[in-house]
Amino acid sequence: MLRIVSSRAPAAVLRAGVIAVLVAWPHLTLGHGPSGTAQLVALFAVMAGLFTFSEYVAQAPSIVEFRDARPYNRIRFASLALAVLLTCVLLRPFPASGFLASWIQGLCRTWGEVLYFPWSPVRLLVDTLPAGTSAGLRRSVCAAAAVAYSLSLTMVLIFACVVRLRNWPGRTAFNVWINLPQFDPTAGGDVVGRLQRDAQVNLVLGLLLPILAPLVADLLSGPFDGLALREPSALVWMVMAWAFIPSSLAMRGLALNRLAWMIAVHRARMRRGEGLPQAA
Repeated sequence: MLRIVSSRAPAAVLRAGVIAVLVAWPHLTLGHGPSGTAQLVALFAVMAGLFTFSEYVAQAPSIVEFRDARPYNRIRFASLALAVLLTCVLLRPFPASGFLASWIQGLCRTWGEVLYFPWSPVRLLVDTLPAGTSAGLRRSVCAAAAVAYSLSLTMVLIFACVVRLRNWPGRTAFNVWINLPQFDPTAGGDVVGRLQRDAQVNLVLGLLLPILAPLVADLLSGPFDGLALREPSALVWMVMAWAFIPSSLAMRGLALNRLAWMIAVHRARMRRGEGLPQAA
């Protein structure tokens, strides 16, 4: 047991450090907000790092799903990190210096204008900005939302290709205890039916939340309140939450649907081997 934990420790430390840097990156690159923000960001970064370390160093995680089913979490992290980096470039409080930064800003703002059509998720999100928001900030938020939403959809598409073309999670045995710590196979009901039902719920939420969340937030006078507009790093994470929470749910739905199919195929194979009638 101790040997297993110690063998995971270096990788867990590396993951924890990367996560902590990602959490702090918007605040480090976009300037300082109100007093006390730096301490709050540092606290969140440390907490995120400690949580990641504890989840990956333990024999079995408590919350993180598909820990040992690569590249599920790697695809999610890479997409989120790229979206955060590009959004930080777009929301810089001073003009971009250098050809590369200016080119990225111009390209992303053009893409934001393409996705700013009636009833698009990007337009619904931008329309929740307060009426007095400057035109420059609206363009930046529109570009950031377009980039984050596009990357989140790309993340789901890449995982779907991995499932289809590489037969994710592979030929090795899938450990439900480690990869689905919140799922209890013995809770009652058919496992395949429960997995399929959960997959459908996650897919529907992943599709609808980018549209419904801005509408609900607009009714509640959010999410872009005064604090978000004064603190650029908070603005970054609000855009990330809007884009990547639904796409993560859709990605989870694809994964659960794949597992349900694998179990159904395994049952059918066992029935054929035992000469039993196939399930309808």
